[in-house]
Amino acid sequence: MRVFRWLHPGLHIKRWLFIFGLGMMATSFGLVLTFNYQWLSQVEEWLFRLLYELTGHYNYTVLATLGIGIIVFGCLVMVWATRRLIRTMFGVVMPGESGNISDLILSNLQLAKGPKVAVIGGGTGLSVMLRGLKTKTYNLTAVVTVADDGGSTGRIRQDLDIIAPGDLRNCLVAMADKEGLMEKLFAHRFGGSGDLTGHSFGNLFIAALIEVLGDVEEAMDATSKVLKVRGKVIPSSAEKILLNAEMTDGRIIHGESQIPHAHGKIKRVFTTPLYPKAVQSAVKAIQNADTIVLGPGSLYTSIMPNLCVPDIAAAVRNSRARKIYICNVMTQPGETDNYSVADHVKAINRQLGEDVIDFVIANNGNVDPAILQRYASTGSYPVSIDKKEVNRCGATLILSDLVNKDVGGIHDTKKLANVLFDLINALRTDLSPELLHYYLKRYNLKHH
Repeated sequence: MRVFRWLHPGLHIKRWLFIFGLGMMATSFGLVLTFNYQWLSQVEEWLFRLLYELTGHYNYTVLATLGIGIIVFGCLVMVWATRRLIRTMFGVVMPGESGNISDLILSNLQLAKGPKVAVIGGGTGLSVMLRGLKTKTYNLTAVVTVADDGGSTGRIRQDLDIIAPGDLRNCLVAMADKEGLMEKLFAHRFGGSGDLTGHSFGNLFIAALIEVLGDVEEAMDATSKVLKVRGKVIPSSAEKILLNAEMTDGRIIHGESQIPHAHGKIKRVFTTPLYPKAVQSAVKAIQNADTIVLGPGSLYTSIMPNLCVPDIAAAVRNSRARKIYICNVMTQPGETDNYSVADHVKAINRQLGEDVIDFVIANNGNVDPAILQRYASTGSYPVSIDKKEVNRCGATLILSDLVNKDVGGIHDTKKLANVLFDLINALRTDLSPELLHYYLKRYNLKHH
C-alpha cells in the first residue's frame, strides 16, 4: 500500500507522527480535565444501556471491540488528514510536481546525503556528464574554465571586459533540476544581421547579471536559483584569462580558439596573466570533495586552463580525495592527435607537477563504422588504449562501454554516470584493492 511508503526509513516521518500522537494524547487529556471527566462516564453508561437493549445482557467484549474500532478509525482519519495536508503544502511549495510525494522526498533526501564530488573542466563533454551526475548526488560542484574566447562568448568577453560565460552557461543548464524550455532559451542564438546576431541568450543573461550584481559568484548563484540548479557551478577564476600554447616547434599560439588551428603538437599551455587568482569557493569545493573528477572535455582547452590557476592546481594536488580522469572517446584534431589514454594522463600529471590521477575511466565500446568514417574525415579517431602505460602513471584503468550509440563519438550520459558512481561508491567504502576489484566486477567493469 502507498500509505506505508511514508514509513520508509530515511523519510524522517515516523518521529514526527509519534510526536503528533503524543500531542493528540496530551490535548485529549487536557480536554478531559478541563470539561470534567464525568461526561465520559455518561457516554459509557449510554453505550452499556444500548448494548443491553440490543443483546439482553452486558457484553464487555463487544464494548471493547467497539472502542478499538473507534481508535483505529480515529488513527486512519488523522493519517489521511495529515497526508492531505502534506500534499497540499507540497503542491504550494513545489507546484507542478508529479509522482508519489513520499518517493520524491526520499529521493531528495538520498541525493542530499550523496558524496561530495568536484568536477573540473569545461566544454560540451563536461555538460554531458553533469546531466547524469545530477541524478546521483546534490553535493555536486562544477569548477569551470573561463578561458574561451570564440563565438558569442568571445564577443561578450571582448565588448564587456568580463570572463567568458559560455562554459558556465552550458554547465548551469546541464545541472538544472528540470531542463526543457529554459534549456532551449539559454541555448537560443539570435538570428538576423544586427549586433545580436549569433549571440546566445544564456551568455547575455549571465553577462547582464555580472554587470548588475558586480560579482561573478553572486551572478552564478542568482542564475542557479532561476534554473533550480542541483549543485553549484563556479568559475575557476574571476579574472579575464587568455590561454596560450607553446608548440613543440617553438611557436606560441595566443587564444583558446586559435590553438586547435595551429596544426602542431602542443608542448604546454599557460595563461595570461601567468598566475591568475582562483575563486576561493572553487578551491574550498575541491578541498572538501570526497572525489575529484577531471574531464571529459578538450584536454588542453577545457581541462588545462583550470589547472593553470595555481590555487586550483594546488588544491587538486594536495587533496586526499581520489582523482578520477574521464578520457575522451575520440582524439581532437589540433590538440590530441595520435594521443593514447596514457598520453592524456601524462599531460595532466605534467601540468600538476606529479602523478595525481588514481583512476582512469575510458571507453572500450564499439562505435558505428559510418560514424567513425565521418570523424576520420575531420582527423579524429578513437583514443587508443595502452593499459601498461596507464599503470606506469600510477593510475588504475577502468574500461566500459560508454558511447552514445546514436551519436557515436561522445559519452552516453547515463552510462558514464552509472560507471562513475559505481566507482565512487566503491571508494567511499575504503575497500582494499582485492575487494575493490571484486566490487567493480559486480558491475561488469573491467579493472586493469
